[in-house]
Amino acid sequence: MEIMEEGNMMDRVRILLQRDLGYYQAHQTVLQENLCPGVVGGLLDFPRYASFAAVKLVLWWEEEYVAAFRGPSGLLETATVDKEDEEDRGCGGVAKNSAPGEFVSVVTQSASMLLEHLHTLSQEALDHADLTVLTGTLGAAALIKNCLWCYNEQLKRAGDDKLLSVHSSYKEFHEMAEALAERLLDLHCRLLSLYILQDSNCLHWEDPHPFFEGERGSFVVQMWWLYMQVYCEEECSALDHATTEAGDAFLVA
Repeated sequence: MEIMEEGNMMDRVRILLQRDLGYYQAHQTVLQENLCPGVVGGLLDFPRYASFAAVKLVLWWEEEYVAAFRGPSGLLETATVDKEDEEDRGCGGVAKNSAPGEFVSVVTQSASMLLEHLHTLSQEALDHADLTVLTGTLGAAALIKNCLWCYNEQLKRAGDDKLLSVHSSYKEFHEMAEALAERLLDLHCRLLSLYILQDSNCLHWEDPHPFFEGERGSFVVQMWWLYMQVYCEEECSALDHATTEAGDAFLVA
């Protein structure tokens, strides 16, 4: 069964999160997608990748924004322009109309649902010390936080109605992203202290005799460097090979 692309927005979000949780329960991992390299980092520190559910939700939000404000927000301007060009050519698409108030309502409700979903995944990741799932959950929280900030700034410029705001949702995701980042750092530190920083000979800093006759560095330093290199490769490189295959498994029952 494929993800619903039509119909009520909240129903689609509910099904999306159910499928995402089901995928985790079946594979003990979270399906993730790379973000466009052009937006990674920057002033808002966009993550390199995020969960499939978070990326899909942002795409749906952008559709709702275009329907409410008759134009792109700037987050996904290229994709939106392409869609508008197709409609101008008469592809048979039905124009979707909405109101700014409806957009805010949809975003806040769906963000709340995703927040609860990410809480569940992050707790599972912490219980099993799963760095990959915790990192993907952090990426999802960071992506949604940044998107909510951008939408909130656009809403400020759109009019004087103070009710048109997603600041409360942004604040919740900001707090969650900060908390997950601290948990992830703490988990890395615990793994390093338990499995790497255990060689007493390497940690005898007051010994005037050079370690290994000065021919090589400390084993602890070497293993720490190896740990960091492996982590970077797993999180940044291996994802490129797994995303397409995992996406097919997620979308096709």
